[in-house]
Amino acid sequence: MAKNASSLPARRRANMLELIGRDGSVSVPDLAERFAVSLDTVRRDLDHLARSGALVRAHGGALRVSQGDPLKPLADRVLDQSNEKAAIAKLCAKQVRNGETLMLNGGSTTLLVAEALADHAQTVVFTNNLALPGSLAPGHFAALHVLGGEYRALTRVSVGPLLFANSERINIDTAIIGVRAIHADNGILTSDLAEASMIADMMALARRTIVVADASKFGQYAFATIAPLSAIDILVTDRAPDDALAEALRSADVSVVTPV
Repeated sequence: MAKNASSLPARRRANMLELIGRDGSVSVPDLAERFAVSLDTVRRDLDHLARSGALVRAHGGALRVSQGDPLKPLADRVLDQSNEKAAIAKLCAKQVRNGETLMLNGGSTTLLVAEALADHAQTVVFTNNLALPGSLAPGHFAALHVLGGEYRALTRVSVGPLLFANSERINIDTAIIGVRAIHADNGILTSDLAEASMIADMMALARRTIVVADASKFGQYAFATIAPLSAIDILVTDRAPDDALAEALRSADVSVVTPV
């Protein structure tokens, strides 16, 4: 199998993708041995597949991409798992007290969370979700602060350093964070390194962190790790995680909230 595959690059690459889809990650040395080709050939194959968006390159190997396409426009992502995301948004809103100061990152689920907080008129929100201001009626929140940075048109977010003139005076009650993937070993992940850094800073400023993620994100990988599971206080999702992730969340002392 390996020698035949090695003589046909397209077939070999298809077999590599099958392995990554099954195992979640692969290493260059393992692939070189399995397909009886050189390390450089494997690297070229993985680079080719990464350019097509079929996988995520990592140091020494590759990772399966998250089911959430990082290049998919926000308007399209709102339609993915829309019922699940709507249920998550309502559950998340119940975890927030009226009058809190919140950090919300970009994404379709956090956009729905903001809309679900319609009865939280005393709440103050800081966000890099640039779809959010235009989707809310005046008076929806007591104040809405948009964070600066580089504009990402497809995802409609700003990405950059989280800077405040008097950061020691900033008190954030809750960070509500949407993610591309959540994994028992790798924590919470997203598709962009700069965005991961910004989200981590949002979480660091907050007294607690709520992650909102539908079950399609479980066990997935993405390019950049935001934080370990231990950085999460509450995970709001549409169904209970499987055994491995559930045990990792328990070990990290994360409360999991699902529909009754």
